[in-house]
Amino acid sequence: MKTKTNVVPGWLSPAQVMDTLFDVREPGCEELGYALLRPRAKQKANSSAALIRAKMAPVEPTSAARTTACGIPVTARQHRLVLARGVGDMALAPLLEDYDRAVRPHQRLLAGVLTVRGAVTQPIHDLFDMATSYAAIHLACGRSLTSVVVAHAPGDELSRALPHVHICMLARQHTPSGWAAEHPDLADTAHRMWADEWQAFRAGWEQMVAA
Repeated sequence: MKTKTNVVPGWLSPAQVMDTLFDVREPGCEELGYALLRPRAKQKANSSAALIRAKMAPVEPTSAARTTACGIPVTARQHRLVLARGVGDMALAPLLEDYDRAVRPHQRLLAGVLTVRGAVTQPIHDLFDMATSYAAIHLACGRSLTSVVVAHAPGDELSRALPHVHICMLARQHTPSGWAAEHPDLADTAHRMWADEWQAFRAGWEQMVAA
């Protein structure tokens, strides 16, 4: 039996990542997935770094896999860090380390994940551009939230699953002076609010690109 060589240690599979998240499902909001990452789940400690690193490597990376400039393995199709407005440029790995170090004992959330589902007929770069624009306008500017947008293309690995984009939002507002309070919109009762906002943004985006 063949065994993989040069595998990067510490990789989490998509199934392992889903096991760390609280998946919120409000009827009628199927167009947009919504999940929350708490500091602890099932008696285990979680971290934003583990979540985002896993989203950036949906397929198990080897030592030959491409990496970010700060050394994070990447097997996803595309990714982008969208910093909150006013925050200075920084690399992803030290940013996540700083965020996880700053977790407070009473903090209830680490991150939220919005999942935008694509279609076979839609180029994934179009979906990715729309999601990163949403993150820049509604998260970075509108809510002072830093996020990482990651495009997954399961078909690259001969999967029947459709392409999709994850918007991983760090739960605490990000300011030029550091990490502030958790944003109140990241609540387990807010799925419909996020879905309605995304639907309105998507409709406006499609009108704009069609003009």
